[in-house]
Amino acid sequence: MKVSQKLQNNPYYIIEILALLFGALVPFSFSPYGLFWLQFPLIAFLFLICLEQTPRRTFLRAFLFGLGWFVHGIHWLFYSLYFHGGSPVFLAVLMVVILAAVLALFPAFAMSLANRFIKARKIIMLLVVYPLVIMLFEWLRGYVLTGLPWVQLGTAHVDTYLAGFAPLIGGLGMVLMAGLVSGVTAMLVMKRLIENSDTNNTFLKTGSVIVLVIYMTGFLLGFIEWTRPAGEPVKVSLIQGNVAQSEKWKRENYRPTLEMYRQLTQLNYQSDLIIWPETAIPGFKSRVSHYLNELKLEAENTQTELLMGVFIRDPQTKRYYNSVITLDDQVYKKRHLVPLGEYFPFRFLLDFFAQWINIPLSDIDLGDKNQPLIEAAGQKIGVNICFEDVFDRDVLLDLPEATLLVNVSNDAWFEDSPEPWQHHQIARVRALETGRVLLRATNTGVTSVIGRKGEVQASLPQFKRDVLNVTVQGYEGATPYVLWANYLLIILSLLVLGFIYMKGRSVKKRAQPTQA
Repeated sequence: MKVSQKLQNNPYYIIEILALLFGALVPFSFSPYGLFWLQFPLIAFLFLICLEQTPRRTFLRAFLFGLGWFVHGIHWLFYSLYFHGGSPVFLAVLMVVILAAVLALFPAFAMSLANRFIKARKIIMLLVVYPLVIMLFEWLRGYVLTGLPWVQLGTAHVDTYLAGFAPLIGGLGMVLMAGLVSGVTAMLVMKRLIENSDTNNTFLKTGSVIVLVIYMTGFLLGFIEWTRPAGEPVKVSLIQGNVAQSEKWKRENYRPTLEMYRQLTQLNYQSDLIIWPETAIPGFKSRVSHYLNELKLEAENTQTELLMGVFIRDPQTKRYYNSVITLDDQVYKKRHLVPLGEYFPFRFLLDFFAQWINIPLSDIDLGDKNQPLIEAAGQKIGVNICFEDVFDRDVLLDLPEATLLVNVSNDAWFEDSPEPWQHHQIARVRALETGRVLLRATNTGVTSVIGRKGEVQASLPQFKRDVLNVTVQGYEGATPYVLWANYLLIILSLLVLGFIYMKGRSVKKRAQPTQA
C-alpha cells in the first residue's frame, strides 16, 4: 500500500489534528528547552504527511503544522499586548493567532507548491525538494511585510556541529542542513511504514552517509579561523538595570532610574567601554542634556566611553527615533522597527485595534539603512537595537568594517516567557555568521558576551540588577557568509529545483518510472 493511501485513509481528520499538535512541539527544539533533536522527527512527520498528497490537502496539513509551530513560537507577544499594552484578552489572543496564521502560510505554500509543480521520486522529494523549499520559504519569511524569521529552524542547532556551516552559508544554511537530516529521518520511517516497500537499501545507506557527511563537515568547519584579532582587548561593562516594564514609564521612577544608571556607571569607570540597554533613559535625549554633560565630564577623566539607549527627537521634523548614543555625539538610529510595538503597519486598517493598545512611543521613525559605525574604545562597533539582530541582512550592513557587534535590548515586555532566551539564541547565530564577538546589554536579561564561535562566554541571570565586566577582543576580516550573504545559497537552490522541475516535465510524456 502506498504511503499516500495510508495517509488519506484517516477518518475525522486525524492526520490534520496531529499536524497541529506536532507543529506545536517544534518550539521545544529552541532555547530555553534545547531539545534540538526533536525537530528531526517533527519535520520528518510534516514531509511524510505531505508526500504524494494533492496540493490542496498538502496546503491544509502544512498550514495546520505551521499554525501550531507559530502560535507556540510567538505566544509571548500576548505578554506585551495584554500586560503592557492594555489590550483586552480576546484581542491579544486574536492578534497572536492572526500573526501565527500569516506565518503558517509560508510552510503551507512551500509544501503545496512543491507538490503542485515538481514531480519526482519520493527519495528526491524527501532529500532534496522538501528541504530546499522549506529553506527558501524560511528565507522569504524574513522579508515579507518587513519579515519575522523567529523560531527559524536552523537557530535550534547553534550548539551542534551544524553550527559550523553558519560562517559559510549562514543560519539559513543551517535550516537546509536540518531539513536534510529531517528528510533522511522521513525516509527511514517511510520504509518501516510501507509494506513490500520498493525502497532500495542503497538509498537508506546513502541517507545515513548524508547525515554523517553533514555532521562531519560541520565539525571540521568549526576549526577554521575565519577572522583575525583587531586592536587591543577592550574592558567592557554591560549594565543590566532590571527596570520592570510596568514601572519604566512612571513619572515617579524617572529620576531614580537615571540615578541608578549613573551609580552603576560610576562604579565601573575602570572599563574602557560601558554599555547601557535599549531605552535605558526613559525619555528623550533633549530632556537630559545636563545629566549627559555631567556623565561626559566624569567619563573623560577616566577615559571611559559610553553607549546609551535613548529616544532622540528631531527638533525640525518632529520625528523621533529609538537610538544608541555616545557622549561625544555619535548616534545610531534603529532601522528595523517592531510591528505593533514601534509602529503600526497598515495603520488605516489597524486604527480600530489601536484604540485598545497603549504602548508608549509606539509609532517611531526609521533610521537610514547606511549609517556610520560608532567608534569607541579603539573599535568600530556595529550596533543593533532590540530584534534587529534577528535579521541577518541588518547585521551584515555593518560588515566587514565592524570589529565588534553590540545589541542593546529590552525584553522586559515579555516577562519570564521563552522570548528572551529565543532572542539570545538568535544573537548567537549572528556572532557565528560574522565571526565577531557580540555584546548584549539588556534591561532584564539575557545580558551576555557571545564569542565569535557562537559560544556564551559570560552572562548575567535574568531579573537581577547587575553589571557584567569582561575583557573582549575585536576581530576583522570577513567570513564567506559576510561576503556573499544568502545570495549564493538561494541561487543554487533555485537552480536545483529548476533542474528537477524540468526533468519532471521531460519524463511526463513517457511512462512513469518506478517510484523509489
